[in-house]
Amino acid sequence: MDAKEKKEKFSGKEGRFISLQEATKLTHRFHEKKKSHGLEAQTYTEAQFFGNEQLKRLMAREDCVGLRFFFGVTEDKEINDQLVIVAVDAQGKDLTKTRIGLKDMPDGDGDALTGGPCCPTNCTP
Repeated sequence: MDAKEKKEKFSGKEGRFISLQEATKLTHRFHEKKKSHGLEAQTYTEAQFFGNEQLKRLMAREDCVGLRFFFGVTEDKEINDQLVIVAVDAQGKDLTKTRIGLKDMPDGDGDALTGGPCCPTNCTP
C-alpha cells in the first residue's frame, strides 16, 4: 500500500467550537475534580499558553493536518503539569522521529513543543 492508498484517519476538521457557557462548565468540572483529589487552587496547572509562531511552526510540518496534545509532568517546577504538542498526519501518526519525539532526541530539534507559560502564574488578569 503506497502513501496515497493509506486510509485517512483525520481530515483536519476534528474538534468542535463550544459556547463560553459550555467551556465554563468543563473548566469548573476540572477544578472540582482537582479539589476532590485534595488539591487546592493555585497548586496545579489550570492552563498553558503557546504563541502562534510556535504553533505555526509545528503546523507547517509536511503532511500535518493537526496537533496532538499530550499531558506531561516536569521534574523541576512546583506546578509541574505541562502539555507536550506534536504535529499529526492524516493517518493519525505523530510527525516525530520517535513516538512522541522525546526519546533520544537532541534538545531543540523541533519535534515537540512544551514549556509555555502556565496558569495560575500567567493567567488573564
